[in-house]
Amino acid sequence: MTYKDAELDPESESTYECFDCGTVVRTSKSNTCPECGAEMRNRRTPIE
Repeated sequence: MTYKDAELDPESESTYECFDCGTVVRTSKSNTCPECGAEMRNRRTPIE
C-alpha cells in the first residue's frame, strides 16, 4: 500500500480562527487576530 501526503504550499491561503473572539480570516500567515490581537489557529489543524 502506498500513501501520499498532500503537498504543502507555504504561500497558499488557509483559514484562521481567533481563540478569543472567533474572528475568521483567510490569509497565508496569521499569528494574531486583526480584531482583538489574540492568538489565532489554522482551522486545518485538528484539535485533540
